[in-house]
Amino acid sequence: MKLAGVYAPIPTPFDDRDRVDTTRLKKALTKWAARPLAGFVVLGSNGEAVLMDDVESDHAIAAARDAVPREKRFIVGTGRESTQATINATKRAAEHGADAVLVRTPGFFKAQMTNDAFVRHYTAVADASPVPVLLYNFTALTGVNLLPAAVARLATHPNIIGMKESGGDMAQVADLVSLTPDDFNVLAGSAPTFYAALCVGAVGGVLALGCGCSVRRTACPGSKPR
Repeated sequence: MKLAGVYAPIPTPFDDRDRVDTTRLKKALTKWAARPLAGFVVLGSNGEAVLMDDVESDHAIAAARDAVPREKRFIVGTGRESTQATINATKRAAEHGADAVLVRTPGFFKAQMTNDAFVRHYTAVADASPVPVLLYNFTALTGVNLLPAAVARLATHPNIIGMKESGGDMAQVADLVSLTPDDFNVLAGSAPTFYAALCVGAVGGVLALGCGCSVRRTACPGSKPR
């Protein structure tokens, strides 16, 4: 699965009774779908997924799937602190029609989050997932860093197809590109570093800016420079 282009990580609207507002969610997605976005990410950091329970998450996924055109990629955030909870969320997302899942690094027990621990966690998730898996590294929020050496090991798994890197460290992005196969999709996670990430080989980005600004095809990702 090729993931070139810009993906919008959508916010999750709630009504006055603190329920997922599926009507507003569908309306917003219908509007955004008219833009030249490659697809959408539901239940990412911008969607405040860590604050939502499983019932709320499932409602948001189902509503979003109804509104997102099939020609747009539909990616769902399913990362949890435990491996089994992540697998369960991933399977539910697949049942609701996710094209792929975005799995953040668990980080509560930071001292135990070694490269080997991350490899075991993501391998188990990818083995059990009915859909392709994207790794998600956001050190500023999780307090842990999924290093390129671990990503290189995970990139050999046939069901792990790429990574969203939100750290903004271009040296790390360049290492991710150079250490992974050509068909491994490295995506930038921040608009200020998007162009720089493309220059070192990223194929696209998951950018909150895509929810509020017009997207222009002025920077076209191509082959990975080495």
